[in-house]
Amino acid sequence: MKKRGSLSLILFFAGLTLVTTWFVIFAWEQLLREPYFSWVEARYPGQKLKQYNIQQRGEHFFISTSVDIIVVSMLLRLVGRQQRKLLRAEERYRAVFEHATDGIGIVAAKDHRIVDANHRFAEMLGYSSGQIVGADFSHLVTPTGGNSHSERRSAVLNGMASGEVDLPIAMAGGTIFPASISSSSLLMDEEKLVVMIMRDRSERIRLEEEKELMQRHLYQKSKLESLGELSAGVAHEINNPLNCIINFAQLLKDDSTRLEDNDRRMAQGIIDEGQRIAKIVRSLLTFARRDSHDLGRVDVAETIGNSMSLFGRQLEMDGIRVEIALSGSLPVIVGDASRLRQVIVNMISNARNSLKEKGSHDKLFKITATGQKMGDYDSVRIEFLDNGVGIAAEDMDRVFDPFFTTRRESGGTGLGLSLAFGIVQEYGGTISLESRQGEFARFVIQIPAAGVEQNGYSLTGRR
Repeated sequence: MKKRGSLSLILFFAGLTLVTTWFVIFAWEQLLREPYFSWVEARYPGQKLKQYNIQQRGEHFFISTSVDIIVVSMLLRLVGRQQRKLLRAEERYRAVFEHATDGIGIVAAKDHRIVDANHRFAEMLGYSSGQIVGADFSHLVTPTGGNSHSERRSAVLNGMASGEVDLPIAMAGGTIFPASISSSSLLMDEEKLVVMIMRDRSERIRLEEEKELMQRHLYQKSKLESLGELSAGVAHEINNPLNCIINFAQLLKDDSTRLEDNDRRMAQGIIDEGQRIAKIVRSLLTFARRDSHDLGRVDVAETIGNSMSLFGRQLEMDGIRVEIALSGSLPVIVGDASRLRQVIVNMISNARNSLKEKGSHDKLFKITATGQKMGDYDSVRIEFLDNGVGIAAEDMDRVFDPFFTTRRESGGTGLGLSLAFGIVQEYGGTISLESRQGEFARFVIQIPAAGVEQNGYSLTGRR
């Protein structure tokens, strides 16, 4: 294609030279030849040979010079036009290059030095466009070990990653961010270059995590609703015979004339265990029931203070250091204060049990409450942190399941966190858990502020 274009250009200028020469000769003979020859004859009278030589040289000089000037002028004009086109094209492609939403970098294949990069590419790496040129890109792709990572890294650096490859990239300050990179190679002036297109995966990862969390919450909600219906039926079936057992045991105990001390203790044991079962049944009914509650404006800071007052002395006796950090401008929420207190009390109780089980001297329980954005609207974020025994990784997905507890021997029913989950979700909020066994547990509750309609609730609490 290039040879054909060059041949066309040569033929064009050859034709142009012939036409220009013919035109100059025609103009010379028609307009200038006769006056010029007459001037030479008048200047050198009687010198025929000298007249002839001067006339021929002058004629040849005029024709060749005129043709050269015309052809060169047209050539310069054509070259200038092509240069302007190339300049406009370069400016256009440079603008596209610089304003691309993806980072684009051009790297020399032999030493992985960055030859050129657009603004987005440099920005993602924490450099300016001038600073990034000349940097060794291979030093920015952090080695994390493993054959799979090495293969992906090599494919990117050698321009063989036609699809997107996920790699950790080091920024200027040493921060690592997840990048998705595709690369291809090209040959320019006998130098192999690698064109890299890079995207920041941080936002995609955040959205995927939010999606996963939402799916887990939906799954948990569905499971709680199904178990709630089942629990209500079971609780009602157990309640009546259980009351009979407790009443009969009480009658036996009250008949002191017929019972010995050992028998009376056995009757009391039946009553105690029956009441324990009754408590579990009441919890089941509370878990299953969706009563209408008095909804209104709830002061979160006040509710936390009231809940902590129930445990203050117990926490002090257990040697637990308590830290409470409440923002001075916490937004109010819409809900039932008693139900929110139930959630907070459950969190405090769980933290206390975890810290008691750890048994170390440095026991810390911390509550933090701040106003925060929850998507596009305001919310209250309450964090409960303790450095107790934590939660095992295999139990993380089950802590909100009804009847799941790690404290069965000490009286745990496994309904506290399930109830808390249901209450928070009913108010349009979320509850999440982060923990490392043997180190800490962090529960985070986020509930929309008053004025935000969630799950059919508005500021007045009406559905």
